[in-house]
Amino acid sequence: MSAPTEERYVDLEKLTSKVAPELFESLSWLFLLNLDMIPEEDIKANKHLMFSYNLMHERYDEAKALAKDFATKDIVVSEHYKELLKLDPELNKTIEIAQTFFALSRRRIELAEKLGIKQF
Repeated sequence: MSAPTEERYVDLEKLTSKVAPELFESLSWLFLLNLDMIPEEDIKANKHLMFSYNLMHERYDEAKALAKDFATKDIVVSEHYKELLKLDPELNKTIEIAQTFFALSRRRIELAEKLGIKQF
């Protein structure tokens, strides 16, 4: 028996359309799908990856601080953080979307840890 479709993949556009359609463009640039495929050391070495990682692990204050920090920088991704904070200053809608968006990755990470599967 296979898993229900909604448990095998995540459709960000569908999620955002239910909560805040205006966030789709920004979040499509900022959210990282399949965090379970990236070793934790690699994620922790990259602040941009840490935004998604913090949201996945419900570290919302840390995610907000990263978003605000990136919004002040002069790098390509900054425009997406600026737009996100303009549309959702407290990240309340972003957090609501993230809870569903990262649920599958989180379940995969928990399963890998339970089974003792190591990432390389």
